[in-house]
Amino acid sequence: MIKYKIYIKSITKISILFVSLIISGSSIYSQQLRQLSQSNNDRIARLEELSQLYINSGDFLNAISSLNQITYIYWENGRPDKAVESFLRTAPLYEKINDFENLAKLYSNVGLIYLDLEDLNGADRSFSKNLETNRKLGNQRGIATALVDFAYVKNLKKEHREAIALLEEALDLALKINYESILPVIYNLLSNNYTSIGNIKLGEEYRKKYNDIREFLARQTMRGEFQQREQQSQVEIMKSHAEARARELEIKINQLIFQEKQDSIFIIVRAKEDSLVKSRQRDSLQRQNILLLEQESKLQEAEIERQFAVQNFQLLIIYAGAAFIILFLVLIIIVYSGYKTKQKINLKLEFRNAEIQHTNEKLEVALEKIEEQNYRITQSITYAREIQRALFFPIDNLKHYIPESFIFFQPVDLVSGDFYWFKEIGLASNDEDIAVPEHTIHADNADTSNNRGFLPIKGDKFIVTAVDCTGHGVPGAFMSMIGYNLLDSITKSGVTNANKILEKLNIGVRKTLNQEEGKNQDGMDISMCVIDKHSRTVEFAGANNPVIYIQNKVATLIKGDRMPIGGSQKVKERFYTSHIINVDQPTSFYILSDGFTDQFGGETGRKFLLKNFVDLVESIHDRPMEEQKSLLSDVFLEWRGKEPQIDDVVVIGFKLG
Repeated sequence: MIKYKIYIKSITKISILFVSLIISGSSIYSQQLRQLSQSNNDRIARLEELSQLYINSGDFLNAISSLNQITYIYWENGRPDKAVESFLRTAPLYEKINDFENLAKLYSNVGLIYLDLEDLNGADRSFSKNLETNRKLGNQRGIATALVDFAYVKNLKKEHREAIALLEEALDLALKINYESILPVIYNLLSNNYTSIGNIKLGEEYRKKYNDIREFLARQTMRGEFQQREQQSQVEIMKSHAEARARELEIKINQLIFQEKQDSIFIIVRAKEDSLVKSRQRDSLQRQNILLLEQESKLQEAEIERQFAVQNFQLLIIYAGAAFIILFLVLIIIVYSGYKTKQKINLKLEFRNAEIQHTNEKLEVALEKIEEQNYRITQSITYAREIQRALFFPIDNLKHYIPESFIFFQPVDLVSGDFYWFKEIGLASNDEDIAVPEHTIHADNADTSNNRGFLPIKGDKFIVTAVDCTGHGVPGAFMSMIGYNLLDSITKSGVTNANKILEKLNIGVRKTLNQEEGKNQDGMDISMCVIDKHSRTVEFAGANNPVIYIQNKVATLIKGDRMPIGGSQKVKERFYTSHIINVDQPTSFYILSDGFTDQFGGETGRKFLLKNFVDLVESIHDRPMEEQKSLLSDVFLEWRGKEPQIDDVVVIGFKLG
């Protein structure tokens, strides 16, 4: 019966992995559907036949496994619609085996997929069934989470009053069961919904509660864990500024062209006026010369010269009149030409302004779409973070098992590719190793008489692990969930030796990602310590990652085998080395991912390096563990400076003896 339960949980966790993969790819596949290759169609046909055989024979567990493989093929090849249909086909099978806990998780996961596909009605139905199933189970935390999910969809559908009713119920339940981690989400959604229906006062009250609880939780956990990152499209802003500047320059150029033409008209008019003045001056001089000649002429020629002067005067009037008419016509032509030019410029400016207005409207619409898409993506990643947090142990739980310990955990993004994992292992009466149930804490009532307080647990062994998965963000989180579930499954099967766990983990990762046949080469690096309270020893095995232990103020570094978990593999199997460390005196241990040592910073912008990390912990190992954690955080932030954090960081320290 125990094996069947383990198998059911394994199938469920594989399903959750599909959902994580769907979340990471929703922005790409939600708008396009692709045709499957013939080989994939053949695989689906074989799996369909296999699932039907299992159903007919009553083997519903294997039927669920076959349907989940079909789901993975559809999603991997860009058919999210078919993936959802295949996923939903497992629901009646869970009902047949009365596994309502996994049925509730299924409906929650399907709801998230529908949100990413922007199918709000489908999400509404799925979260409604999730809430109904959790109510049947009496799972208080599950009911609170389901109410928030359901209210979130109602908010997107603008059904604000229904959303408020669900959120008020979730708030009462969360306060009753002390479910603090969900309170910020509830207060934020209540603030938004009350504001949407016009109740500004309540909206502001819940906004204040949201800010207060977020600050409270931030002080209890890592710095800035609940700070939201707001994203802006700097490219669009720069483009908008550049276009506005181009429009301003074009208007100025047109104004200069118009002014130049106006100046040209003024110059022509002035030139014509100067020409007329000079002409009049020449005529005046001519008249003076004629008068001088007339004075010197004889008296008998006076009448003739007078008549000649009169004729010249008449001709002058005619010429002046003609010149004036010509000048007037020229001025009319110039003014008319300038008027027509100005009309053309104005029409061109009006047309350009209309184009600019149209472009601005299109840019505003595009910006709204981008903002909406960014909001949806951020919400999806936030929900993925909640799933990951729900799966991982709380950081402070390690102190219940090893009082002198700490976990320094600082992801790059909302979700992490690095993770920590620890578990207490008991010993059955037949000497077969079995895993103590998850989240079971025995330290407060542990029997420490046999080991003189060496390890205050009831079980025989305790495993603590630091894991670094390929990538970070959503892809890294997907790999972390694979590793977390496989570690649970392997230890529950009775494997408790560090090197054997790594060997089983390598096989599990390669099988889960189908790396024997597919092209996927993702994997993980790991440091694992298995503490045996009876022999007072620590067994270490590592895949690329080391352990540092300090005795008598001297630090010793043991590097892991240069082989990752999963990824490309030329040999059939991988075997990892087991290192036994005797703890016959006070000993400090440190295991970590490469996020700390590979961080760029300092005065020269180089990596921190493992050697400097060994020197650092050697210098602070005799201080209290919480102080060590604080010092590591300060050193990391100071070293990083203005450089961006390049990878997730996890460091685990504990002291024995």
